[in-house]
Amino acid sequence: MLTTKKIYIDSRFKTSDSVSHTDFKYDLGLSVNMPDGAHFYMDDVNIPNTWYSVEQGMNSKLYVRVLFVLDEAGIKDYIIDIPSDVYNSESFTLMIKTKLTSVVGDFWQVVYDPNKNCMNISSTYMLYFQFFTDDDLRNPATNWGKNNANAGDTSIIIQDLMHLGSINEVIKNYGASPHYTQTNHYASGFLDMLRYNNIYISSNLGVYQTLGPRPRQQTLVRKVPVTASSGNVINDRVVGKHDILDCSKISLSILSFRFEDVYGNTINLRGCHVSFSLIFTTLVEDR
Repeated sequence: MLTTKKIYIDSRFKTSDSVSHTDFKYDLGLSVNMPDGAHFYMDDVNIPNTWYSVEQGMNSKLYVRVLFVLDEAGIKDYIIDIPSDVYNSESFTLMIKTKLTSVVGDFWQVVYDPNKNCMNISSTYMLYFQFFTDDDLRNPATNWGKNNANAGDTSIIIQDLMHLGSINEVIKNYGASPHYTQTNHYASGFLDMLRYNNIYISSNLGVYQTLGPRPRQQTLVRKVPVTASSGNVINDRVVGKHDILDCSKISLSILSFRFEDVYGNTINLRGCHVSFSLIFTTLVEDR
């Protein structure tokens, strides 16, 4: 028999050793023993959309290579780091122009196309330029930063090729990186300021019962679609019978939860809290 049928969780009451409101432990203050045949599911999940569309260290870096044709500067590589903020497509395009100009020089025409929701970039100077994709940067043949290093500048050497923190997913910059010139302009893909389509919740309650989008991801208990714009609260109350997971014959005392993106990165809510309910039942999936 179920002695506890519902637990209300609010991350404001997380344990003192918790990492954040999206990576936290929750001490029930007592042990709750689940009987044989017990199951649980998450309901009434509330997540504030308070993350940045661009966040430094996560998805903020534009990797640029420039070949100056008319002077002796030769090939130089630059990392353009976009400040963290909630952008729309127009403000993002303006920031790209501002940062390109401040780091590389005043050689750029950057224009937002509202009909295609894309960004067009051309050079006003005799130079060739490339915006490198993640695949390019991981290709040894690209020789990223080599020319800078030969000139004594090692500040843009990439230490971890698996965590580039690039902005390529925002501007939809994939595949090979061609050369662009004064007459051959760069056109981004559809500018994506949403950042997340879904939020994945993992927990010590859900070990080995689900498989996530990444290999060997087996602790997920809920996928929450992002249905609210920035500054609003996502409320997810859609539960299907296949969302009911087994918790037979376990003792609940300290629970752990982590809210992450599709790549497994913990989502930063800028200090805001989350809440949800755990519902316990003796219903069995597919019965």
